[in-house]
Amino acid sequence: MSQAREWTLTALFDARKDAEDAVERLIASRIPKDRIRLVPGNEIDPKDEPEAWREEAPTPQQRMGILESLRGLFFPDDERLTYGEHLRRGCYLVSVQVTDAEHDGALDILDDEGTVDMDAREDRWRAGGWTGPAVPLTAANEDDTIWRRDAERSRPRVRSYVGAVAGANTAS
Repeated sequence: MSQAREWTLTALFDARKDAEDAVERLIASRIPKDRIRLVPGNEIDPKDEPEAWREEAPTPQQRMGILESLRGLFFPDDERLTYGEHLRRGCYLVSVQVTDAEHDGALDILDDEGTVDMDAREDRWRAGGWTGPAVPLTAANEDDTIWRRDAERSRPRVRSYVGAVAGANTAS
């Protein structure tokens, strides 16, 4: 008998209201609130600010503050910098821990209007010269759980991560 897997789903939103609506829909679907997290990025509303604010390089303190807000979220360390850049540029991250049974319903909720296509946005940034910040990270997965993105259960606007304890047999 295979063991039930633990999943983390993540989605980014440009508007706080869209992120909050997604959180409310997750709660309405009976996912406990303590397994849902909304991480606000830069609270500047892009429509009220000049385009240049998004292109300014953050200070080291700003970078570490944004990365600290991602501490305890369950996805691979190498993706934290990218999530941090999205937050620095004003996005709102919704992260939810789900069971196998909850996975697809939560994925549908997060893959709705207002969700950012991270890959497409990152491609635009890279075309404009963004290479990603070089910030040292400490191990964020303090419980020895290793998280990897599951490409088969992810969508362009929602990433799905599966966790496994380091050294454990993960074959199903």
